[in-house]
Amino acid sequence: MALADDILGNITGYSKAMYSSWFYYKPARILLDAGEGVASALENFIFGIEKVFISHGHHDHIGGLPGVVRARSSARGDKQKPLIVYYPAGDILVEQLTQYIDNVSGRLEFELTWAPLQPGDSVVLDDAGAGQAIPRIAPACPDTPQLKASPGRSFVRAFATPHSRRSVTLGYKLMERRRRLRPEFEGMAEQEIAHTVKQRGRDAVTEEYEHSLLVYGGDSMPLPADEVRGCEVLLHDSTFITPDDRGNETHAAMEEVIELAAAANVTRLLLIHVSSRYTKGQVITAAKKLAEKYGMLDRTAIILHRKIIELRNDE
Repeated sequence: MALADDILGNITGYSKAMYSSWFYYKPARILLDAGEGVASALENFIFGIEKVFISHGHHDHIGGLPGVVRARSSARGDKQKPLIVYYPAGDILVEQLTQYIDNVSGRLEFELTWAPLQPGDSVVLDDAGAGQAIPRIAPACPDTPQLKASPGRSFVRAFATPHSRRSVTLGYKLMERRRRLRPEFEGMAEQEIAHTVKQRGRDAVTEEYEHSLLVYGGDSMPLPADEVRGCEVLLHDSTFITPDDRGNETHAAMEEVIELAAAANVTRLLLIHVSSRYTKGQVITAAKKLAEKYGMLDRTAIILHRKIIELRNDE
């Protein structure tokens, strides 16, 4: 679980249903959504952000964008560092905000790009191909042991999420392409593998596959299992404790999410976007009970406002 722990440990964020949601993942230099307060919380760390990925245009997910742009143009940092904001194509609310930001920002010293995305689109994160689309390939089974990671193959892929019927809402998967032994060579002696590589080349022995490091669903009902299967860390809407508490089919309930994570073999789960109708004690008690029910107790955490709370047996 070391990789998942490392990923979760590098996430800074805030999430409170109806108010604000944003998550900064420093190693990839990406911001997932940009709710109110993100610039104030990150301060000069906002200069580390290279790309922003917006899930949808509701205010609690985009209200902090003007502050990010303004701070990048006036705070102490690299004021010429480009910033790209990706968002669901055709999202009217985001497009209206882009017009506002463009109108009030004046002449920026840095290049600000607004980039619409469709489900299935991918954005390369390495320096050589930043922002360029890459071919879509079918993900391989995540349970096969990896051989090694391929350098410069990190990317973010957008996928459709079940949240709003009026517009496309997107989730994002931070992924990398890796290489592993083909199934027929598993268990073979290293000398035999080396001999085969020498005779037939590396591609005869290994195959490329995609591995999900971090999956962010924004606001949504339970995400499709195939989009989260085998991922290291899943950030999933858990607005309600039980489905009976919701009035419409737009946000997930805690039990649905934990059951999904267990069935999809998610390594670590972070419950986000919890409603403030519940007390901290109610949330933690319910989460522990449900996580234990599905064998996820030591693999589940909750973010309540800015604090990530691990669910452990000794909580």
